[in-house]
Amino acid sequence: MDIGGNCWWRTTKTLDFCAIISYNIRMHSRAISKKALNTEDCLEIAAGISDLKHHTDPDINVVQGFKLHKDNANIMFSIAKQVFRGTALTDKQYILAKKLLLEYYQDQFEAHGIDLKEAVEKLRSPLRKIDSSHWIKRINKKDKYGSEHDTIAIRFPFNKKVIKYIEELKNSSDKEYSYEKHTHYFRYAEKYIWMLVNIAGKFENKFDIDQEILDVYKVLQGFQQSPHEYIPGIYNFDFKHLPNKAVDLFLTEVGQPNYQNLYMYYDRKDAYGINHFDEVALSKSRKDLSTLTNKVLERTGNLICVNSKTWQVSQVLEMIDELKRYPLLVLLEPNKAYEELSMMNSLLTNYVPRNEMSVMFRMDTKKGNNAIQFNRYVTTWGLNNSVDKNTRIVYISNNKVPKPLLKKGFRPKGIFQIGSRKTAHNINDYVHGHDFIIQYDQDVSPHYGYGYYKADMI
Repeated sequence: MDIGGNCWWRTTKTLDFCAIISYNIRMHSRAISKKALNTEDCLEIAAGISDLKHHTDPDINVVQGFKLHKDNANIMFSIAKQVFRGTALTDKQYILAKKLLLEYYQDQFEAHGIDLKEAVEKLRSPLRKIDSSHWIKRINKKDKYGSEHDTIAIRFPFNKKVIKYIEELKNSSDKEYSYEKHTHYFRYAEKYIWMLVNIAGKFENKFDIDQEILDVYKVLQGFQQSPHEYIPGIYNFDFKHLPNKAVDLFLTEVGQPNYQNLYMYYDRKDAYGINHFDEVALSKSRKDLSTLTNKVLERTGNLICVNSKTWQVSQVLEMIDELKRYPLLVLLEPNKAYEELSMMNSLLTNYVPRNEMSVMFRMDTKKGNNAIQFNRYVTTWGLNNSVDKNTRIVYISNNKVPKPLLKKGFRPKGIFQIGSRKTAHNINDYVHGHDFIIQYDQDVSPHYGYGYYKADMI
């Protein structure tokens, strides 16, 4: 069946046949005359959606044979399909439709005795108004679970250029993004304020931005332009923009910043919240450190997996000593406790006296010779010391946190484990939030036990 003589077009733009029939019935019931033709009628005729075959006006017989121009076929068909479905034109669509009809299709309409200039001045439906508002606001929004969250929202009508920027930001936001009715929502955070206001700045005078957001953005601009006035750090060996209580703690743990200890502050930067270092001074502070220590200083996460194929255990312990990560918590595998303890103790005595070490568990002698050897070793080497403020090495099993350790409020500065074996849940909870965890293994285990952390393989 040939409706409108444009079968070649409809093979690529498939229409619902029943919809066309329904439309023709509606056209028939309206009984529009040649003089009553409007812009929407002309769009549908040109696109081959209607041939007005059943029109009552005798002057209009079979209106068919229209062909869409290759330069505008897609947009013409899209707009015609829209009005065919009952959606009114917008003002911009109306202007475009008139322009295209008159420039490309007037001769085809004239061939059917239709005054196109007269028809395009009429509309079937009033123009559809579009909310063209552009804004950025702080909005309290409920998530799918009903919980309320502060968001920064950006709203704009369809715009390919703006969408491109939003897509780039969305791809970096993980689960912090949602969308609803031309409005994009991000978590209310400085990074999104900075990015969204910058995006808005690319389109002059389009976006209305809440003053609260502009005030935050102004502060962020200050960070960018004069970071030394805002960013917490060590400037010329002095602390700046850090709370006094924090500074007191830093001085107690590490000492007044100097060339000899500046690298230790860099190692603890995430835990201390220090974001600035004088590069020249830091480079000088690091120059005599071991290769492994320098690599560890550049870690990106809390968990460092030291490759046992590349590095000796002695090199790992040298690195821990250079960084002064004491007290050190050592996790032992119960099935290998004697072997691991004897090896570690023989190496650590190069750095820490035995009276500053403590083994906080014993093995059940019923489990065999390994357990007996382990317990005897602890006694022989004087490692059965109580934990106090002078303790620098604490050994525990990787399946249980000793209660005395919890009661004393012991918090290690470093954690070390041979292998990346799965550890008990209470161990995971105990070390949760720690900034320095070393595992010595050939690969990063998929269940390394510290699922809270990003792992670096060194």
